[in-house]
Amino acid sequence: MWPLRTESGPSTRGSGREGGETGGVNTELSYESCRELLGSAVVGRVAICTPTGPTIVPVNFAVQGESLVIRTSPYSALGTYGPNARLAFEIDHLDHEYHTGWSVVAVGRAEVVSSSAELDQVRLEADPQPWAGGNRHLYLRLAWDDLTGRKIGAGWPHGQSPVKRVL
Repeated sequence: MWPLRTESGPSTRGSGREGGETGGVNTELSYESCRELLGSAVVGRVAICTPTGPTIVPVNFAVQGESLVIRTSPYSALGTYGPNARLAFEIDHLDHEYHTGWSVVAVGRAEVVSSSAELDQVRLEADPQPWAGGNRHLYLRLAWDDLTGRKIGAGWPHGQSPVKRVL
């Protein structure tokens, strides 16, 4: 599905430029729409490289500023191989009735949130609540340097935005 392409050629990934968001079967979303869609969800997937190969794990997350905050176990694949690694994060939505959908991908380097002041701020503003059991006291921040998305399908009622449809 990636890299994104438009009729005029390759996209300017992460540039924040407006993509065409009306009609079409496979349309690039603007940075602003991607950012808004990120704020509409609490579960996504993180892709990480491990010594045994690529791994994709579902995670709860929260948006804080221009980054994602994820809580995980320090002994998980994400907790072990995620800090200081480049990660890809994705959320999406599919509507089987209308044959439409959207996907947003954030890519960047993950860092451990370790200072007491930062942890307090995350817990106050954007503390993700893990659905999985167990101790999830490792906080990772993924400050994206690339945020892109697209909607698919021509059945969006009356040019409706995927953001308005989800919210």
